[in-house]
Amino acid sequence: MGINKHSRNFLAMGDQEPDVNNHIYKEHYLASDDGNGIEDFDFPDNDTLYNDEFQTGESSNPNLEDANNDEDENHFVDEDIEDNHMLLMKIQKTMYRKYALESGFDVRLGRVQKIKNGIITNRHLVCNREGNPNTSKLDTLDIQHKKTQRRKNLFRRNCKAKVVLEIIPGTLTYFVSDFVERHNHELFSKGNMHLSRSKRKLDYSQEIFIHNLLKQNIGPVKAHRLYSALRVGPSVRGGLVTDFKNARRNLNCYIGGRDAKLLVDKMNDMKKNVPSFTFEYKVSNKRLNSLFWADETAKYNYNSFGDVISLDATFSMNKYDMVFVSFTGIDNHKKCVTFGAGLLSKEDGVSYEWLLRAFLKAFRKQPQLVLSDQDPTLKKAIDKVFPLAHHRLCMWHITKKLPNKILSIEDVTTNQKFRKHFHSIIWNSKLEPHEFENVWRQMLEEFKITDNTWMNTMCGLRKSWIPAFFKHIPMSGLMRTTSLSESQNWSFQTTTLIGSYLVMFMMTFESVMERQRHNQILNDFNTATTFPKFITRTPYEPHASNVYTRKIFYQVQKEISRSEDNCFQKNVISSNGVDTIIVMEKRKNITIRQTNDVDVDDKDEEYNYDCLIRDTEYTVTHSTKDGSFKCTCMHFEHLGILCRHIFCVFKFYGIEQIPEKYILKRWRRDVIPTELLKRRFTNSFDDSTSDMTATDIFSTVDHDCPNHDLPTRADHFKQLLGVVGPYVESDVNDIQNPTDIRNKGCGSRGKRLKSTKEMIEKEINLET
Repeated sequence: MGINKHSRNFLAMGDQEPDVNNHIYKEHYLASDDGNGIEDFDFPDNDTLYNDEFQTGESSNPNLEDANNDEDENHFVDEDIEDNHMLLMKIQKTMYRKYALESGFDVRLGRVQKIKNGIITNRHLVCNREGNPNTSKLDTLDIQHKKTQRRKNLFRRNCKAKVVLEIIPGTLTYFVSDFVERHNHELFSKGNMHLSRSKRKLDYSQEIFIHNLLKQNIGPVKAHRLYSALRVGPSVRGGLVTDFKNARRNLNCYIGGRDAKLLVDKMNDMKKNVPSFTFEYKVSNKRLNSLFWADETAKYNYNSFGDVISLDATFSMNKYDMVFVSFTGIDNHKKCVTFGAGLLSKEDGVSYEWLLRAFLKAFRKQPQLVLSDQDPTLKKAIDKVFPLAHHRLCMWHITKKLPNKILSIEDVTTNQKFRKHFHSIIWNSKLEPHEFENVWRQMLEEFKITDNTWMNTMCGLRKSWIPAFFKHIPMSGLMRTTSLSESQNWSFQTTTLIGSYLVMFMMTFESVMERQRHNQILNDFNTATTFPKFITRTPYEPHASNVYTRKIFYQVQKEISRSEDNCFQKNVISSNGVDTIIVMEKRKNITIRQTNDVDVDDKDEEYNYDCLIRDTEYTVTHSTKDGSFKCTCMHFEHLGILCRHIFCVFKFYGIEQIPEKYILKRWRRDVIPTELLKRRFTNSFDDSTSDMTATDIFSTVDHDCPNHDLPTRADHFKQLLGVVGPYVESDVNDIQNPTDIRNKGCGSRGKRLKSTKEMIEKEINLET
């Protein structure tokens, strides 16, 4: 094999004495003033590579072993000297690696010799194909030996190419004590240089790129495709798909059994550094059992929008099957807003009670209304921890069960007629409790299902889910189902990798929160910078557009428009300072909305669910003493905006603006300060600078830029995971990962209980 042109500078390096004229880095020695060969390298200003004694090449302590026994006279024990020694060794290795790349091979660290102070005295840098290939052992007595073995290419060829760096006693200078140039394998060409392992090594910005995509449920394969597209093709330096996979694997291996401990340390650090951050956790038998967390922005949201909350439990959000429970409400744009969240190992009463107490400790006030599904353990916990709150069952979960509960109505037409009538009754918020009971009884008699067990059970629970029994509760019409919280939980599921670690799930949660709050800022911006089109000539329509968010204004505008088109004043009676006005609403061109089992949601078309389609009278009372208005439709009490009947009365009294008492703060503009929404759900008050730096490195700086210097690989992983607190690696882990979690709803390992309807449909399909 011929001599590589890049190795000629190394052929004279075998001498034991370091001759400057034959030195491997001759040009660097000659270019420097003091001959130390480091002129082309930048060092920190406060660091000196040698003290005066070393710069002269003279040592007052030629006996290195004796010098190690006397710290006062030994310059090697000085921290600056030790740092400079490591820096110089790094320079030597970097130079040899550059030579190797130009020559067509990769370098691997070989044997090393150190003295007890940690100073390297001898370092072998070898070709990465050095050593003998690993051979599989075969035992014919082993029944497994007949299995097909995975074919694997052999990489190592026992190549002897190397360079040995040895320290000059009494100095920090290294010289080449041995150099072997010849390789026993083919070197790669310059065109394939990007495929070498050193070129494929991922830098910090690339790992951030992979990690950020993992938080969006994008795996390493798709991440590599995106990266290749951004870098104009896969042939550029930046790693192969395998390297992207290995980056995720290495991170998962680091987390492993530390998962629970890393998460607790991360959250405790956030509690320490983030203003008003709340974190509570519970450990049982040294294993993580329960968690709850909420930040300052969530608390501000709760103070403004926490009158009605929804609780929803979701499974399959992490590899341990811990139950994820979110506390959700509606903001001033009628969008979903998350107040807090928790993870539970068990879905029992004790766990739910602990979670609700943690929530109450963080927010210090109970909600007015709590929605949930028909979980009896959750209901008991709510009644115990929130005695002042009203508990309401999700109507969607109840109506979803209807098809399986009325199988006795076999006729398809009759069945559809019944379901239509059923929905028109339960969703009608205009009915009084006694009216609901009458029409319910009539419905059961009409369709001959008075003996239906489920219908009778639901009637017994009517005070927990029928709107007629919540008329006295403020904002009770805001949410009647948990659909918004389920929608929010779905966004968590779609952005969470299957089998995700807890600490990775938390980073996904942070990402979803940042996206949710960005949408709040965007909605505020659109409200402030856009102007609606007015459809009436009333003076209170422009006033409403200036005080309400855009979404709420359109609902108010609808009421104003209906007051102009459909409502008129019929009669006025005055007595003792109270005016009683009868308002007639024409119900022209309005029909019952077509409904099905899953279509009904918290829309504002509740007027369409009236049982009787006819002109309806509503009574509006006006107190001349305090200027208050109240309508029998109770639209303001249910939704927090005035109804069309009161707007109709405003014309009679010449009112041109909506009174302040009827403009709820929760529907106003700019309820949450923009600066508060911009604060990130992370372990620092504002860490956008570091993220921008990483992004700039990825997008604008060449990949030859050095990586961030992190002391250890563990520090590198902790920085990716956001664990920047005082986490210390040790063999003792006092918080173990959860195990053996089996809750209802988390699945039965591939087997699912089917409903009666599904089983009947399956039998019909088999017969046909």
